[in-house]
Amino acid sequence: MCIDDQMLSAYLDGELSEPFCSQVEEHVGYCQACKERLGQLKALSLRIKDAAVPAEQLLGNKDKVFGLLEQKCFSSKRRNFFRRKIEMGLPSMITAAAAVIFIFVGSFVFFGTNQSQTEEILPSFAVRADAQNVQFVSQKKEGLDNYTLEEILQYLDQKGYSVDLTLKGITPMEEPRQ
Repeated sequence: MCIDDQMLSAYLDGELSEPFCSQVEEHVGYCQACKERLGQLKALSLRIKDAAVPAEQLLGNKDKVFGLLEQKCFSSKRRNFFRRKIEMGLPSMITAAAAVIFIFVGSFVFFGTNQSQTEEILPSFAVRADAQNVQFVSQKKEGLDNYTLEEILQYLDQKGYSVDLTLKGITPMEEPRQ
């Protein structure tokens, strides 16, 4: 089993205690993959040390950096609310547009339309149940005894009624005598 990068890095930095240090050296002696990885880590460590910026160069630019930070982030001059620049990315703009559309459509669904608007668009009518347009079965001469349930449902279907039929119980009929 090979040594992981953390252990190799600790070995390079001199942070490993003795039993582990000798085990890493022994493993690197016969494992070519770990030897190459150790070489890569050494090269990386040297590149990082070479890329270090001297303190004099940092101090020379310190005043310039602090001046830019103060100007951009901590300036006492505040902009007017209406003169502020609003920056939005494309996903934010799409989300905002979807929210506006959702609210607009939702207001029509939730609140509906005005009564005066519906009177202009749709004619209103109401069917009133009174003696002129309702005929009671008990007033007819023949009654319902002469019709089957299927005939009654077909008649109501032809008239445009939607009937929901629920059976609560079935009572067996007496068989006719011959």
